[in-house]
Amino acid sequence: MCGALATLALAAMLSATACAGAHGAGSPGASDSGIKGRTMVDGGCPVVREQSPCPDRPLRARLTITSGDPERTVAETTSDSEGHFRVSLPPGTYVVRPANLTGAVTPIAQPVSVTVTSGRFTTIVIPFDSGIR
Repeated sequence: MCGALATLALAAMLSATACAGAHGAGSPGASDSGIKGRTMVDGGCPVVREQSPCPDRPLRARLTITSGDPERTVAETTSDSEGHFRVSLPPGTYVVRPANLTGAVTPIAQPVSVTVTSGRFTTIVIPFDSGIR
């Protein structure tokens, strides 16, 4: 009986340890707070006319999230085909560094500073510039 209990206790401990590591990079125990949002690129129309709008559109992008020192990456993610992303992070101040997935110069976006508060996901939109004027 003691052997069976010890085995169950060990299995429960290993299971809890495995689940604790499943939160992802930069997010241990922070599933109730973080950053969510969309990556969007401008319509890229050289001339926007009222009868022919040129709306922003979603863009898949790589997001590197740093804290404090720009070299200290705390999380990385890629937005989906609709530009949506969600990253669990503990409360604090972060910089989201966006990059397009093609490796080309454009579209380009500037880093965005974000403050995460306890129990909330801060919503942001990261605008990419198509470079078309």
